[in-house]
Formats: sequence, structure tokens, C-alpha cells
Amino acid sequence: MHEPEQLTRILASRDLSDGWRGYLEDALRKAGPGIGSTGWTGFRPFLVDRKMVETNDATSFYLVPADRKPLPAFKPGQYLTFRFNIPGHPRPITRTYSLSGSPRSDHYRITVKREPAPSGRPDLPDGLSSNYLHDRVEPGTRLSVKAPRGDFHLDPREFGPVVMLSAGVGITPMISMLEAILEAGSGRPIWFIHGVHNRRRQIMGAFARRVAAEHDNIRLHVCYSRPDPEDVLGRDYDSAGHLSIDLVQRLLPSADFDFYLCGPEPFMKALHDGLLAWSVPEARIRYEHFGPPAVLKPGRPQAHKAAVTGGADTVEVSFARAGLTVAWDPSVESLLDLAELHGLRPDFSCRSGICHTCMSRLIDGRVAYFLDIADEPDPGHVLICCSRPRTNVVIDL
Repeated sequence: MHEPEQLTRILASRDLSDGWRGYLEDALRKAGPGIGSTGWTGFRPFLVDRKMVETNDATSFYLVPADRKPLPAFKPGQYLTFRFNIPGHPRPITRTYSLSGSPRSDHYRITVKREPAPSGRPDLPDGLSSNYLHDRVEPGTRLSVKAPRGDFHLDPREFGPVVMLSAGVGITPMISMLEAILEAGSGRPIWFIHGVHNRRRQIMGAFARRVAAEHDNIRLHVCYSRPDPEDVLGRDYDSAGHLSIDLVQRLLPSADFDFYLCGPEPFMKALHDGLLAWSVPEARIRYEHFGPPAVLKPGRPQAHKAAVTGGADTVEVSFARAGLTVAWDPSVESLLDLAELHGLRPDFSCRSGICHTCMSRLIDGRVAYFLDIADEPDPGHVLICCSRPRTNVVIDL
């Protein structure tokens, strides 16, 4: 039996057949805890090899390992976790970005949109990590990167028809999926449907048009919600307006597809609900979403007045700064969900135990984590996005 390190080196080969790749990935997954087909544990040093402007507010960063050792392939749709030491910021910050390139390349690529301050809130700062990447990171910059991970991914070896629905920067994991399918030589039917403001904001539009023109199995439709006067219908975009479920139904011959969704929260909510109403089974709707699960999942309990029930087995959660004590609701997924259910708005980003944005001080009590967290929180703190109470808890929120 090969050692995990040997399997990882073999999997880095771009010439490996799909059959052998699947076999070796299974072997690597069985090799032991902490080892996956995507290679390493902890943060690994990478260098920015190239920086390429894609649009007026989006840039691609091409990353290579500092030790120049081969890179393992990843699953198209997965993301990378970064730890940034930003000048003037008191502590490292952790952020996640979807991979936007081929899973079998000699580099990793992310494509990042510069995030301004929230609309209508000029008092708030611009996005910390995205502006750092755009303004301070150049070729040769050293970055700390965790191995690819994420459950939102596509298997390019499958043959069923696929619809990729994206808006804005949500196109990045879809580009990775598209490249993987092309490299696999698959003839599976693909609808690539994307919504964006206009050509100035469209990421990798020329690439999508070229591959659709070269492959009969790929159909492309691009919606511009705010086309510029110089944007040409039929050349740059295919319809004006927002990407909606009505448009999807007009374009597709039926609902018999696997659907992949990625984009802003209102887009995700509208398309997810629309697909369900079109009788698409939820199991065939896959999405990358970093907002509250209740936004997409139907049937979640509605917010109600905080009340303390008197049952002996009741577990209570107290949000100290809000002066709020509520009974733990087993129908919600996490302490973050419970806080949102009762009108609180804690900071969060990844909702998967990676970025530590949601880390809060645990004043009293014990919690249990239901996800494999990337790093332990600071002593006396809790990651509320992926934990549930084991006892009565008091959280500094």
C-alpha cells in the first residue's frame, strides 16, 4: 500500500486517468484521519505567481506552493482558506475564496471581487481582505493557505445533465466546474446560465463564450441587468433583466437536471424557491451559500418572543449583552441560527468553522461542535456557527 504522501504525489499528475484517480482518491481517504485527496493539514505557504485583472472590480490570483512541490487536484467547486496578516490589523484574519481554475493545474487560482462598504453605510469600512488582496498583494507575496475543502462540488466523471446558475462573482466555482468537465472530455449536457450587471462586471465572459462555441453540449445564456450602451445583445449578452426562475423555465426543456447555484443571497433565495416550486427535488439542488440556512431552507420556525420554559430538561441559551435568555430550539442547526432566529445579527462569514468571524466569548457552559472546525477558537471562546449547547450557556453577544 502506498503511503499518503506517495498517493498525493501520484494524484498531482494531470495525466492520470479518471478511473485511476477515483481509485487512488478512495485509497487516500482511507489512509487515515486528517488526510484527504487534497493533500495537507494546517496552513501551507504559497506564493502569488501572477495577478490578472478580470474586470474593473475583480482580480484573479495565481498561487503556487512555496516549496514548489506538486499540487494535488481538488474537487471543482471547492474553496481555499487563507490566513492574512494585514498591516494595521491587530490579529490575523481568516477568509475563504472559491477556486476558479482547473482542478488539475500546476497552480491554484482564486478570483476575488473588491468589496466596498455596504450600500448606504459609508461609515463602515470597505471589505478588509478583498481590498488587501487588490491593493497590497503582488506577485511574490507569500500567503498562508489551507487545503481545498467544501461539500459544494461536481464530479466531472458523471454523465447526467447539469444546469449551473450563477450571479456576479458566484460564477467562480462554476468556471472551475466547467473546466473540469472539459478536461474530462465529457459530453454531458450543460446549461451555463449567468446573471451580471454588464460586460464591465462580467468575470471570464470571453472564456465562457469561447468554450460554448467550441462544444455542442454546452449552452450559454448571459443576462445583463444593467447593460451599457456599448454592450451588444447577441454578442456580449443574451437577454436583458435579472436571472429569474421564469427565464430558467423558458430556456430549459424540462426540470430534469442537477442544479448548481452560487451568488448573492436574494438570487439564491429566489432561484432555490423557484426550483422547488417547479417540482425539482431538493436533493438535485446544490448550492454554495454563506448566509443563514433559514434564508434558503423552507419550513424553518419563525422568530417568536423569547421565553423561558420551565421543563427540567430545558437547555437555556443566554445572550448576555442583548439581555436575552431563550430555550434551545433543537430544530435549528447552530447557536448562530438561534441568535438570528431571535433578531440578533452576530458577525459571521463562512458558517463552516473556518474563518472565526463568528467567534464569541463563552461566559459559562459547554458546547459541542457538529462540524470539523479548521482551528480551535481562542480559550474561553466559541464558534457559534457550528456549535450547539451541551448545557445551559451564556454567550457574550
